[in-house]
Amino acid sequence: MNDRQIDELIEAALRQEQQLPEGLSARLEQFVDTLAAQRKPKSKSRRLGWLTGAAAAAAVGVAVLIPRPQPPLADTFTDPAEAAAAVEQALALLSTRYNEGLDRVARAAAEMEQANEIVFRTLKNEQP
Repeated sequence: MNDRQIDELIEAALRQEQQLPEGLSARLEQFVDTLAAQRKPKSKSRRLGWLTGAAAAAAVGVAVLIPRPQPPLADTFTDPAEAAAAVEQALALLSTRYNEGLDRVARAAAEMEQANEIVFRTLKNEQP
């Protein structure tokens, strides 16, 4: 079937007079009228609630965007040697914690490797 034949079939179907079941039009009109009668107008309190929420969101947005003055930064140490000692202490603590984390990762990797070996050995023995 080519496009021309399809177009002809569509046109023929459109030309055919399709009859609605008797009384359908009246029932549809009655149903639409019933729905329109049941529809309640939006109450003022509902609109007021929506507007209040929108105003609150706008207020929060404005409050977040307004820059606040920052206090001037001050040195925490007056003695450079004391500052260097504090930095050294902080870096030593960081290094200790980092090494502890690496040890935990290495232990976990070893345990996973053992578990994998057990699983592979079990699977190997079960295969025919």
